[in-house]
Amino acid sequence: MTSPTAFYQLAARVEAISHCAELGFAICNETRQLVEYRQAALLSLSASNRAKLVAHSGLSDTDNNTPYALWLADVAKEIAPHCRALPPEARVLALAPAQLSEPLARQWSEWLPPHVWVLPLTGADGEIHALWFLGRDDAWPTSLAPDSPEFALLQLSGLYGYAWWALTAKPSRFRQFWQRNTGRRLAYILLAIVLVMCIPVREYTLVPAEIISLQSEVIAAPDSGVIQRMVVLPNSDVKKGQVLATLDDTTLHNRLAVAQAELETAETTLHQASQQAIEDQQAKSELAMAEGKYREKKVEVESIKRDLAKLTIRAPGNGVFVYSDPDDWAGRPVQTGERIGLLADPNNLGVRTWAPVSESTNLDHGAPMKVFLKVAPLDSFTAKLDYAGYQTVEAPNGIASYLLRGTLDGKPAVARIGLQGTARVTGDWALLGYLLLRRPIATLRAGSGW
Repeated sequence: MTSPTAFYQLAARVEAISHCAELGFAICNETRQLVEYRQAALLSLSASNRAKLVAHSGLSDTDNNTPYALWLADVAKEIAPHCRALPPEARVLALAPAQLSEPLARQWSEWLPPHVWVLPLTGADGEIHALWFLGRDDAWPTSLAPDSPEFALLQLSGLYGYAWWALTAKPSRFRQFWQRNTGRRLAYILLAIVLVMCIPVREYTLVPAEIISLQSEVIAAPDSGVIQRMVVLPNSDVKKGQVLATLDDTTLHNRLAVAQAELETAETTLHQASQQAIEDQQAKSELAMAEGKYREKKVEVESIKRDLAKLTIRAPGNGVFVYSDPDDWAGRPVQTGERIGLLADPNNLGVRTWAPVSESTNLDHGAPMKVFLKVAPLDSFTAKLDYAGYQTVEAPNGIASYLLRGTLDGKPAVARIGLQGTARVTGDWALLGYLLLRRPIATLRAGSGW
């Protein structure tokens, strides 16, 4: 006969357990207070009959990769359909090697005692969530009396099943609600979609960006010629009047030498003519011609000197001289007005972006911008939109875009002229559904004319 005290103690113990590992230990080890056995194993069972050893008698922890655990999982998977076919009032399977396939039956004596009971642990949903193996050397009884320990064991397995289901497989309140309202699922789904689509979010556009100077001046070639050398290195600080580059002056120097020689000859001729005009009245007419020739050569020399001065390109003010590699410019022929570089003010920085035509959302003056540079992805700084072009231009990535310019807020330490990154132009509030469906609607209208 069994003691009711042991049954009630086990029931109270199960009620106080709040973790599945502790429950598995109690099932496999503390049930000995009610009935004797040599070996106990608890395996969780999924709806697809996938089994896994979760607790074992005499062990505080289990390893599912051992040969014993793998063999026992295969056994549980094989007998799971038989366990589900058992009547609800007597869910116990007297397992024998003859009920297993030949590969599993050959290893029975290596892993299990001669007599094994398998008790399916059923939850409140009526599904089997675990299989409880109990093995011993003595045979299990074939008939059960109400006062026998094995009968109490069957009742206790029901309690174990409910506790295991509550700790491992009990659905959440949402899932229970979902299961109770099977016929209204479509309506709930549609309602959830509508509510999500009505969530207000801020419009924004991510566009390529570049740090620029808002106060800059183009340095252009003053005359046609060939670049002799770039005096200043790229992105160097320069002062007003400092030489930036020089053009080849060989031809002008030769012309100047010839003009200066001709000027000296004209000056000598003028001096001789003035001496002769004192004694000979007839030489006065030649004096006027010599004086005109002298003035002509003097003007020519001064003109060549002015042209020589133009071949030296100087900075019109203070700033940073921005241009490409000096080796690319040496020996390059340039035309009058051709751009060589840019003189930029490093203290007045802005951002230049290109907003694709299909992505432009907010092009209003003062639109907030947030800039992320490639060299400093963890840092960001803000700016405000000052200018948005009306005509599309080709962006550096080859996409038709609107040119945007903005002013940086403050002077970020990571910002430097020429650095590139990404800018987020923030727009007005809009519904999430509108943002998600904007492109499909635009494509549909463009293709159908509707």
